[in-house]
Amino acid sequence: MMHKRWRTVGIGFLCTLLLLLVFFATPVWSLVSRSGDQVIIGADEVIADDLYVAGRTITINGIVNGDLVAAGRLITINGTVQGDLIAAGQAVVINGTVNDDLRVVSQVTQLSSNARIGDDVVAAGWSFESVAGSTVASDLAFAGWQALLAGSVGRNVIGSMAALELRSSVGSNVNVAMGAEGDAPEAYPPFFPQPLVPVPQLRAGLTVADSAQIGGNLTYRSPDVVNISQQAQIAGGVLREELPEVETAAPDPVATIAQQLQYFIALVLVGWLLFKFVPNWLQSLAAIASSKPLPSLGWGIVMFLAVGVIAIAIAFVTFVLTALSAITLPVLIFPILGLGILANLALIVAFFVFATFVPQVVISLLGGRWLMQKRQPSTSSKRFVSLVVGLLVFALLTAIPVVGGLLHLITIFLGLGALWIWTRNKRDRTSTERQLTAV
Repeated sequence: MMHKRWRTVGIGFLCTLLLLLVFFATPVWSLVSRSGDQVIIGADEVIADDLYVAGRTITINGIVNGDLVAAGRLITINGTVQGDLIAAGQAVVINGTVNDDLRVVSQVTQLSSNARIGDDVVAAGWSFESVAGSTVASDLAFAGWQALLAGSVGRNVIGSMAALELRSSVGSNVNVAMGAEGDAPEAYPPFFPQPLVPVPQLRAGLTVADSAQIGGNLTYRSPDVVNISQQAQIAGGVLREELPEVETAAPDPVATIAQQLQYFIALVLVGWLLFKFVPNWLQSLAAIASSKPLPSLGWGIVMFLAVGVIAIAIAFVTFVLTALSAITLPVLIFPILGLGILANLALIVAFFVFATFVPQVVISLLGGRWLMQKRQPSTSSKRFVSLVVGLLVFALLTAIPVVGGLLHLITIFLGLGALWIWTRNKRDRTSTERQLTAV
C-alpha cells in the first residue's frame, strides 16, 4: 500500500512539475500558454511564438505567428494563424486564415466563407462543412459521419464517411469510401450533446452536385450507386470499386459447444479462485446486484462508458505532456510516454479481466442459489455447488444467438455497477470510521 501511494505521488509530482515548467516557461522556449473558462486573443494582439490554449470557449481574433494548439468546447478562429492549427473540441469554426496545416478532431468542424487554409486539412468527427467561398490550398482528408464540401480544395479529397455532398471545385482527385443507404442518420442522434453550430442535413451516400468540378478522377467505394449530376465537370474518369463481400458461414454446432464448454470451465476456475481468496468481496457484489439491480445496471452503463472516456483522456494527456516536454525538458519524453502507455494498458487489462469473468460469476451465483432453493432447499447453503449450477445455465443461455449477447451485456453492466456501489460504500464506511476515531 505504501509503495502504491509513493508511486502515485511520484507520478503526480512529475506531471505537476512538467506543467509548472510549461506554464512559467521563459520566452527562450518560444511558447505562450493561456487557459481559463473563456480565452480571447484580441484583434490587436500579436502572439510572437507558438500558442497553447485550453478553455471552455476559445476565440482567436488576433495573430499567432507560430503554431496554435487549442482544446475547448467551442474554438473560433477569426484572426490569423501563421503556422499549424491543432484543435480538439466540440465545435471548431474557422472564419479567418490558417497559413499552414489544419489538424482537428471535433464533433462539428466548419470552414466559413472567409476561411483560408494554406496547406492540408486532416479532420475527424461527426460533421465537416466547408462553406462556399472557403479555400483549402492542398489536400483535404476527413473521416466521420458526413461532409459537405462547398468550398474549393486545391488538390485531393480523401475520406471515409456515410454521407458526402460535393458542390465545389477539387483540383485533382476524389477518393472516398461511402456507407450504404441508411448508414447516415436522418437527424442528430439522441443522448449526444447538441451541436454548438448548425449542422447540414445530408442524404446518405455520395452526391455530386451540378456546380462540382473535379480536375482528376472520381473514385468511390460504396454498396450503392451514387448520385452524380450530369452537369458536374469531371476531367478524369469515374470509377466505382466494389466492396469486398463478407461471407457469413453458418455456425458450427460442434465449435459452438466446444467454445461454451471452455468458457464454462474457465468461469468455474475463476469462481473457485474468488471463493478461495476473496469470498466476502464476491458475496458483497452478489448481495448488491440482488438488492439493487436497477442502480447497479445504471451505474454499470456509466462505468462502461467512463472506461472508454478515461482511456481516451489518458492517451490525450500523455500526448499533450509528451509534446510539451519536447519543448521544455526532452529528457522526460520517454518516461511520460511509458507511464501513459502503462496506465492505459493497466486500465484496459483490468477492465477486460473483470468484465470477462467477475460479473458472470456474480450473476451465476445468484441464479444458482435461486435454482437450488427451488429444487433442493437443503443444499442451497453449498455456495460452490450453486455457482457451478448457475454457470452451467449461464453458459447454455449465452450460446443462444442475440439473446446470449444481450444477456452477456446486461450481466457486465450489473457487475460493473455492483463494483461501483461496493467501492462507494466502502469509501463511505472508511470515512465514517476515521471521523469516529478522530472524535
